[in-house]
Amino acid sequence: MLEVSHVGAERCPVLASGLESLDDGTQVQMSCLNQRHRVTHEEASVRGAPVIAIVDDDESFREALARFLGTFAFRVRSFASGEELLQSGELRSVSCLLLDLAMPGMSGLEVKHQLGARGLRIPTIFVTAHADDEVEQHLVAAGAIAILPKPVEQQMLLRLVQRVVGEQ
Repeated sequence: MLEVSHVGAERCPVLASGLESLDDGTQVQMSCLNQRHRVTHEEASVRGAPVIAIVDDDESFREALARFLGTFAFRVRSFASGEELLQSGELRSVSCLLLDLAMPGMSGLEVKHQLGARGLRIPTIFVTAHADDEVEQHLVAAGAIAILPKPVEQQMLLRLVQRVVGEQ
């Protein structure tokens, strides 16, 4: 069983706890899912598809995730650094943030803190090869929706992103 860490249960309008089974049979412990408005295809065409921001210093990883998520009608924006994301004019349109933890310059955790300091509460999934229990505690305290290890299991990532943007 893979455990996906969620935070902010006291802030969640709906609390969903328990085991979830993915299509491949993997069981996931879910402890908090934000309920959001479901967007119909007609509404999406009018308002635009959800924007997923990917921040990772590994260009090939960013491109692979962008191609994968793009096939599911998400608008994907990729950034090579946290600084690049923070300078972007698109922050308020981001529905979900996929954020690497260990990057040159500003770390993913620092990016999350900067977003919070600006009053932006973007649902964030940390994707990292560098997470131990202590690091995960810091990420959860910073408001991580989930923490996924690299290499990323694509179907797990897709399910999480779909839940964040309310498409499931």
